[in-house]
Amino acid sequence: MRSADPKTLAQQLGALVTLPVTRDAKIRRSRLLWLAELQPSPLSRTYTVHLNYVLGGPAPRVNVLKPDLRTDGVERLPHVLSRDALCLCYPWQWNDGKLIARTIVPWVSEWLLHYELWKIDGEWHGGGHEPTLSEAA
Repeated sequence: MRSADPKTLAQQLGALVTLPVTRDAKIRRSRLLWLAELQPSPLSRTYTVHLNYVLGGPAPRVNVLKPDLRTDGVERLPHVLSRDALCLCYPWQWNDGKLIARTIVPWVSEWLLHYELWKIDGEWHGGGHEPTLSEAA
């Protein structure tokens, strides 16, 4: 969704590189690519996440690279889109006028915390809804 005041890729990059969790951030072929290590709580594991964003497109696509979220016999992950991209928000909750560092990054950390709780009790406590097939594409 386009906003009245879209942030440029350079503005998004500038905000992301200031985060201490950032391991790599670059703009390549009109895409913003970000690699980070997030630990959602002091007792949590550390997760390596990758973000891919195209200006003017939908919300950034975020995947967990490490550890494998499908360990321990998990067949279907909750609240994921196609190719296991994290389902972080409803489409109307994010637009290109918002800084990724202030929206998507905290949402990823929150998703990871809810994932850890889901692994314990099998219930998703993060709210939202399971993506439909059209949303997951």
